[in-house]
Amino acid sequence: MIDHVLVATDGSDTAIKAVDAAAGIAMKFGAKLTVLHVMLHGSRAEEAGRMAEAEHLVRHASTSALPDLENVPGSMTELFQASKNNEETARILSAIGDRIVEDAAARARKAGVADVRTRVEAGDYAETILKAAKAAGADMIVLGSRGLGGLEGMLLGSVSDKVARHAAISVLTVR
Repeated sequence: MIDHVLVATDGSDTAIKAVDAAAGIAMKFGAKLTVLHVMLHGSRAEEAGRMAEAEHLVRHASTSALPDLENVPGSMTELFQASKNNEETARILSAIGDRIVEDAAARARKAGVADVRTRVEAGDYAETILKAAKAAGADMIVLGSRGLGGLEGMLLGSVSDKVARHAAISVLTVR
């Protein structure tokens, strides 16, 4: 029996499919759903630009994290360039994470899931997903598959592969 599903999302198209799949599973079993976003760490702002290209995220992050900014940047790259220090960059990343989980939670609620919770955490992606699932008491983890490709993928492996290898509960990888 599945009582609690954790879905990890980064706002990408594949992650949205994972949210839809997790919502469907939660509905079928009458389970709780926790939506998790793991914030980027280190110097990975270029990855945020790829993951969160949607204009509404740029607008939301700039107005939330940098309210004194005169002109709203046109892209995620411009938004990060507008930040003056690490604190502002952290606020941008936090605002993006908050918006990603809010959008995913709204999507799940619209699909009919009654009990939807959200979490935004920082850390290593796979480790944080596994820890959050354990802390939430999840029976299943749902996440999207995003291949890194090339040499980097062979050396590092994907987040979904790491989660599947180390999870003590069922893992559904959505493609």
